[in-house]
Amino acid sequence: MFSFSISTLVTSILFLCFVTEGSANQIDAQEYTFHRDHILGTSFDLKIVVPNKSSAEVAEEAALKEIDRLNTVFSLYDSQSEISRLNEAESLVVSDDLLELIEKCEQWRAVTDNIFSARIGSIVQKWREAERSGVLPDRPSLRIEADDIRRAKVSIDSETNTIEKDSVIVWTTDAIAKGYIIDKAFEAAMSASPDASGLLMNIGGDIRLMGESSKGGPWKIGVPEPQLQIDNSLPKLVVALSQGAIATSGHSARSFEIEGKSYSHIIDTISGWTVEASHSATVLAPTATIADVMATTFTAMNAVESVHLAEKMPGVECLIYGYDGRQYVSSGWRQQEIVSVSDNLQEDGWPNNYELAVEYEVPKLKVSKYRAPYVAVWITGSDRKLIKTLTMLGESPRWTEENYVWWRRYARKEPLLVDAISEPSRKPGRYRLLWDGVDDFGYRVPQGDYILNIEFSREYGGHSLAKIDLPLYGKKYRSHRKAEGEIGFVRVVYAQTKK
Repeated sequence: MFSFSISTLVTSILFLCFVTEGSANQIDAQEYTFHRDHILGTSFDLKIVVPNKSSAEVAEEAALKEIDRLNTVFSLYDSQSEISRLNEAESLVVSDDLLELIEKCEQWRAVTDNIFSARIGSIVQKWREAERSGVLPDRPSLRIEADDIRRAKVSIDSETNTIEKDSVIVWTTDAIAKGYIIDKAFEAAMSASPDASGLLMNIGGDIRLMGESSKGGPWKIGVPEPQLQIDNSLPKLVVALSQGAIATSGHSARSFEIEGKSYSHIIDTISGWTVEASHSATVLAPTATIADVMATTFTAMNAVESVHLAEKMPGVECLIYGYDGRQYVSSGWRQQEIVSVSDNLQEDGWPNNYELAVEYEVPKLKVSKYRAPYVAVWITGSDRKLIKTLTMLGESPRWTEENYVWWRRYARKEPLLVDAISEPSRKPGRYRLLWDGVDDFGYRVPQGDYILNIEFSREYGGHSLAKIDLPLYGKKYRSHRKAEGEIGFVRVVYAQTKK
């Protein structure tokens, strides 16, 4: 039996929270960045401020090792993982990590009055099957099953590490496991590099951080508007954080597509049907585990009730976007905001409300010594002059300078507005960029012929450069490039937005 108060639960997590003040002198330290795709079904980014590169590499290695270890415990896609074996049994002796996570799941289920529940794996599976078959699940049957799950019994014996459960319960821990893994990986990185004065870990938009960036001052985290599911979006809102975590949950990133309609991946634990109470929720919390759970919970709750719950939880603040366009915030949220980004746009012929969407994939190659590719995406005019750099992914500035056509030709870098973006997780290796016709200097360009350039360059691998002609003249245009060489598929759509 579980009986927990919110303050008791959060206090216990805060006590275990690993936050270390770096001892390195900020003047001598440098910021090193690492990026990996196909980590926990999404992407992994690490920024660390340390005196030398070897210390940064040790931190990344420790974090990835911990992620790999915990993935063998929590992966629902691996039939041999520990949680998969627990789902097949009614009683099992489990590891400390799985015991701790299931305990937290049941605690949060009590705190949220069953709005958050990790017991509903069988219902989630029915929705996945519905997406494959194209036929919606039977609604009355889902409600009956959800009621049976809510009433089912769970016994957790911490002395013997034994979990017993009724067979109707199938654990699905996606809404908490990623946050838990981030916290553990963050602790591993900090232990491996105690001289770090700043560290930011971002897995699929869920972020844990401490200290300062190399620019000095807190880390700047962008919060995009919920309708902008793009990787190079300029957020309208930025928060400054020196410790803790931030997570965002929304309904559009990983929805179920059935009969031509999108259904939220968040399930109502009472009816078994999908729920869309709020458009998105962003949560600040002491740990990524708390932020992950609360962001999911708040998208399934009424926005006003979500704010009231956040007010009761020490160290938790929230920003919720309703479908009516309104913002709902907890009392301390505004203290974290540092800027609202304004546009510097000059009308000069670009068609009203037209945007270019670019979707591309970083393929997972099965080769020895695989390194994540360096990626640059930019727009040029028909005269090959640079108009706009859409994105750049890479770790080593020196290697980038020596190998990029983009760097050699244009000899420039774009200043980053923010250190990271908190957003709902996207599919692994897939990126979506948006260009609204504004050049690198903030001025709107005229309609005309442009070129999209995409460059992949990989250490111990190949180099690929793709060019796609873009006739942007105020009428819809589509183009698609199949995967070739280092570059996965590329899809572009130029069209009028629904603004």
